[in-house]
Amino acid sequence: MGRKQAGIITDEVRELINEVARATASMAYIDGMGGNVNYFRAMESLLFNYKKLQTLVADYEGYTRVELQGKSKSIGSFSPSSGGNTHRTEDDILEELERDKVKAYHRTRARLEEIDRVISLFADRKEFHVVRLYYFGEDAQGEPRPADAPPYTWDDIAEELGGMGLVRDAKSARRWRNKIVNDMAVCMFGKPAAVAAGTFRKERASGRE
Repeated sequence: MGRKQAGIITDEVRELINEVARATASMAYIDGMGGNVNYFRAMESLLFNYKKLQTLVADYEGYTRVELQGKSKSIGSFSPSSGGNTHRTEDDILEELERDKVKAYHRTRARLEEIDRVISLFADRKEFHVVRLYYFGEDAQGEPRPADAPPYTWDDIAEELGGMGLVRDAKSARRWRNKIVNDMAVCMFGKPAAVAAGTFRKERASGRE
């Protein structure tokens, strides 16, 4: 077998991996904690990281690239199954790391596809304009904003959507955000999120009485 080359992961790709890991770590927490989860915040985390997740999954080579520390040709390790010490070459280590990276990539891609399916259910709703502006860093038409553009404030969002005849003020824009994110969380996380969303809406309704 030909020798594999250990490449360099760029700082940008490394940071993307770290950021998405932080976002998807909340998913593992959600899977195991049932009703003790703020599903609204978890959905927000996924939406905030959605564009980064797309960028990460689009770069298969960058995601699965392997780095090794040091120049050793072989590393000694103890293998209980073989009953003693074994020596693993750099190629052996690279192969194992590559397999792990590929598995991680496919898990991440599956997560993106799951989020994609939820987003597609809401993309035609009027409230989705808020998702574009607040979470995706896009303008109201869904076009990317300049990388150095400051994040929209709620007043900015209200002005953008007000010009389209959609909302009256920042309070209305935030209400749209609450509604669509809660609905998306129900689709993403199922019955526990539906219960949480129902409780949230009852509390808001009682607060207006």
